[in-house]
Amino acid sequence: MNSLKNDLKYIPYFLSHPINGFWEIKKEKKGSLLTAILIFVSYLLVMIASAFFTATLFNKNDVFQINIWKIIFPIILLFLLWCVSSWSLTSLFDGEGNFQDIFIATAYALIPILITELALIFISHGIVLEEAAFYDLLRGIGIVWTGFLLFMGMIVTHQYTFLKSILISLFSILGICIIIYVGLLFINLLQQMTGFGVGLYTEWSLRHQ
Repeated sequence: MNSLKNDLKYIPYFLSHPINGFWEIKKEKKGSLLTAILIFVSYLLVMIASAFFTATLFNKNDVFQINIWKIIFPIILLFLLWCVSSWSLTSLFDGEGNFQDIFIATAYALIPILITELALIFISHGIVLEEAAFYDLLRGIGIVWTGFLLFMGMIVTHQYTFLKSILISLFSILGICIIIYVGLLFINLLQQMTGFGVGLYTEWSLRHQ
């Protein structure tokens, strides 16, 4: 418990000093897998809360028809795909980070967007539609800040140069697309095989009645 408390106290320093922060999280254990999981779960809960409690003016969801799994499943899938794709590439290109390091760095990078999305839930009830630009600006800041931390996390975790980190980031995104494409092909093939098997069984059953 004390370790978790210390990890959480370290977050403000991490946000203001991301390079040192990522380094100390990896090398000096200022962060942990447990804290990373807690941050990720908190982000999922914030996104669920956002879908339900954001003011109607800024909420595109019908709160009576929200499917929670449709909110959290894409986030979980994209998070894990980024980690797997990044780990696969860095294993080939001499990255120093292992899968756990990538998972922790990616989770910590979500902190800005977690904070801004939580703030936007409350802000949405205090502004009018004419002030939507401020609402969108704050959301954009969270997204850009998180993207910046993801990039810095890759540099520090794997000890890559700036240009190599850009290259690996692009290939990681491409890797995600390839994994999704192969996954969809597999699902389609599985559905066809299942349909073929059901068809054979139905025909066999009709002939032996």
